[in-house]
Amino acid sequence: MRELAGASPRGRLCDVRELVDKTLDELRVPRPGTVPTGYTVAAGGGVARRVEIDSLRLAVVPAPGDAGGGFQVEVYVNGVEMTSAGAGLGMDPYDLVIPTNRLLATPQPRTVPIARCSCGVYGCGSTDVTITGDGDLVHWDWLIEVPVARGVSFAADRYTAEVERVVGDHSWETAERTAGRLVLTHLDRDTLLSHGLAVTWVANDYRDPSVFRVALQLDDDYQIFVDTPWRDRSPEELADEVCKALGRGPGKWRASWHAIKPTLPGPPPIARRSWRQEQFR
Repeated sequence: MRELAGASPRGRLCDVRELVDKTLDELRVPRPGTVPTGYTVAAGGGVARRVEIDSLRLAVVPAPGDAGGGFQVEVYVNGVEMTSAGAGLGMDPYDLVIPTNRLLATPQPRTVPIARCSCGVYGCGSTDVTITGDGDLVHWDWLIEVPVARGVSFAADRYTAEVERVVGDHSWETAERTAGRLVLTHLDRDTLLSHGLAVTWVANDYRDPSVFRVALQLDDDYQIFVDTPWRDRSPEELADEVCKALGRGPGKWRASWHAIKPTLPGPPPIARRSWRQEQFR
């Protein structure tokens, strides 16, 4: 360690790499990247299992207008909001807890997005978290734009209760969002997949909020849009009609299409003659 302290700060890392490794080994400090998930560097050297010292609270709130509106899932750890301290903005509930609760912990670690850029786009700015269930504990380890310099650990029972609570709380939903949740939860994905289709988003048409739109993607080639008028229906009634229509398959739809690849010469092969090309404006 004395030799390392005397090394020039202007030296290259490759010139002191061996000395750094020897110093870490002498002090029993794990080398970077070798601390197992759910563990931390112990005070006397080596590693120790992280203990439950943290609390979690989740809240779904409106996203600011300059981020495109919509909603975000805010994450509070020990009372401090983490998404704004990370990439800037919480994820949309559709990307995190609807229709699948991606925050539930399992023994197999999995990484999920937890925050996006304040402009509203994940990838422009990003914070991920690796979630690991560890018996009576749940560990989070931050990735990319990290809000704090350490991982956090929660009591598993309280953690599970909180992530299940936020899924069951629909008090924040608008009629559009209630319909969207019900459609995403109950639509027949197997039927869509048999035609090569996957749902990419659901929302009111931004040009005409009296129309609810489901956007699907056919491979990497086409976007397909299926519209359903609200006609004074409740969200539950609208969602039921949308799911029934999608379940009939594209041969029964009145839809529009857009070629993702400009080189594609015409409509998708599953299109009916009545389908029209989507005109964006």
